[in-house]
Amino acid sequence: MRMPARLWPHGLVHPCPDAVNEAIRLLMDQPPTPQRTDQYARLLVLWREVGDENPAHAA
Repeated sequence: MRMPARLWPHGLVHPCPDAVNEAIRLLMDQPPTPQRTDQYARLLVLWREVGDENPAHAA
């Protein structure tokens, strides 16, 4: 799945908050596995980061 991106500090590219939310929703439709758990944890960290940058989307 390709997520829309925007520039982040130091030139890194991170997805927009809506894309992270969608990725989390899609992930939760998959069967529970250790890999899904790891990916979910990474997405929550990313969601927090993009939410800190754009508080209106984090709500």
